[in-house]
Amino acid sequence: MGEKSKVKQLTLRMSENLHRELKITAVKEGRTMGEVTIELIKEYLKKTSGPL
Repeated sequence: MGEKSKVKQLTLRMSENLHRELKITAVKEGRTMGEVTIELIKEYLKKTSGPL
């Protein structure tokens, strides 16, 4: 029996322009801003510290 992963919330502050651009681009790709953000964080961590 595997333990379910706990989920934490992250709050970001960004300019309205950056938010708008991220939102529009994510919607065009059929994704949420959260999905895009998580992908970018994983890529950053992989690049800087190796596998999780």
